[in-house]
Amino acid sequence: MLRVTLLSPTWRLVTALLVATSLATLPTYAVAVFVLPPIPPLVMARSFALGTMLPALVAGAIARVFAGTVEVDGGVLRLARADLAIDVPTAAIQRVRPWRIPLPRPGVSLRVASRRLPVAVALDDPTALLERLAVAGVAIDGTRQHPAVVYARTRKSWHVAATAAKFVGFGLLPTAVLFYTHQHIAYGGTFGQYYLEGLLPYLTTFVAYWTTVVVLLASWASMWRALAEGAVGSAALFGDRSARAARRSAEIACALAYYAGVPSLLALRYMG
Repeated sequence: MLRVTLLSPTWRLVTALLVATSLATLPTYAVAVFVLPPIPPLVMARSFALGTMLPALVAGAIARVFAGTVEVDGGVLRLARADLAIDVPTAAIQRVRPWRIPLPRPGVSLRVASRRLPVAVALDDPTALLERLAVAGVAIDGTRQHPAVVYARTRKSWHVAATAAKFVGFGLLPTAVLFYTHQHIAYGGTFGQYYLEGLLPYLTTFVAYWTTVVVLLASWASMWRALAEGAVGSAALFGDRSARAARRSAEIACALAYYAGVPSLLALRYMG
């Protein structure tokens, strides 16, 4: 049994647009730093919350509502979620079509007797479902080597804790440097604002810097991630080996651009 998201065409479109909006807005915050006047932390945080986080959270909520399972057993494909249950004889499945664009995540559509099922199956790695269908006798005709499926196989699982450590945790380092500089320039010492205004304003300023840094780190990483995923997607056209090699190189490049690039950019700011 596989845990999946079962989406109708309409809800897939809605969710895909929400995810696309969230991803498209991410790079804009870092770009804005270079092309716009200084942006107040509150404005940046609000823009991030409404333009990036809100669409992502709504898309996640929709995925939870339409979460379901897929099971292939005894020559029957069973699709189930809270509000529906569909049993399809595997012998009746005429075509399994991977989604060319993996939004809101990778997935496949199933065609039975010249018509599509009312819901499609979204899951991180379609290979798991394709292998079960192949064992049940469904002719997938090289679908496992479809570029979208090859690309999906190379993707790493997303973990909340790792993401928090990458942005919120690592963000403390540049935040500390920038906050220290601000305190010395504006208040004459590391604890200048604390002595003059009290603990709450001091912490409020620190949180404002920290929030801004986290948003900018996510924005910076997203630009490199977009290039990396595009490169891996292109390599997937040439098969598994090319895609996996591209994935390894892309992950190394993204790590260097982030963990070495951010300190380098910060150093350049102080040297300029």
